Amino acid sequence: MSIWVSRRSANMPYSVRNADGDELYFVHEGTGTFYTEFGPIPYEPGDYVLLPKGTTYRIRPAVPENYFLIVESTEELGFADIGPFGRRAPFDPTLLYVPSPALDELGDGRNEDGEWPVRIKSQNEYSSVYCEFDPIDVEGWKGDLFPFKLNIRDYRPVMSDRIHLMPSAYAVFATPSFMVGNLVPRPYETAPDAELVPAVHRNMDYDEFTFVHRGPVMGLDVAHAGMSLVPRGRHHGFPEQMQKELRKNFKPGDRNEMQIVFVDTLRPLPPSPELLDTRRKGEHFFEGGRGRSDAQ
Repeated sequence: MSIWVSRRSANMPYSVRNADGDELYFVHEGTGTFYTEFGPIPYEPGDYVLLPKGTTYRIRPAVPENYFLIVESTEELGFADIGPFGRRAPFDPTLLYVPSPALDELGDGRNEDGEWPVRIKSQNEYSSVYCEFDPIDVEGWKGDLFPFKLNIRDYRPVMSDRIHLMPSAYAVFATPSFMVGNLVPRPYETAPDAELVPAVHRNMDYDEFTFVHRGPVMGLDVAHAGMSLVPRGRHHGFPEQMQKELRKNFKPGDRNEMQIVFVDTLRPLPPSPELLDTRRKGEHFFEGGRGRSDAQ
């Protein structure tokens, strides 16, 4: 699997088709439409748009400022196992937006020769075929393989009064080797003996990637579209002094208003040189100040 960022500002002058795997777009910023051979899918901030392997599509932004976080998977990306929560939790599947066929009447996607190029990704390389017709002009479809969207606001958080739940409780999508989830607004735990601040911890099985979409995190202002990657085995958490300040400032009825997308992966997730060039250097404190490292 891999994670990408796209800042597309103009219409795609071609269609694309990924023969390597599924693509999951998270819309951090912008509005517009995914035109697919299954029909159009309008997008807005907070949307997850899942495009199964082999889906032909192109994107038409309605505004110049767009920001997509893209998770690409060679494994089939489905919904995480929700276990005993039941079919209507933590989201109602009837809220999924499933497209119906509709012709892209504006006709973009053609080149200067009047052809419709389709860029195909296969074996991590791109090639193009050129059609004399619009490849997404489809009369109809049936079956159980289709693109869809789900907005982060339609996800209801799992809550507990006495324990701070692990992020895996908030998984939305999953494969055998990674999960994608979101941490969404919720009230803090209310039991008198509950620990409100996540303890400094380490994950020995998963690399942890997080992306800040909206809101303060534990009452702290953080940069939107900020990303972090914590490799397995690395301690991470709030510095001790910050933990004390947070606990001191909590009031009954306070809510955690964060909206964070996370990806936990069993396979190592090495950052690209382009990502490392954008990192903000700082200190990542361990419990008790016993160690530090560059934060990424």
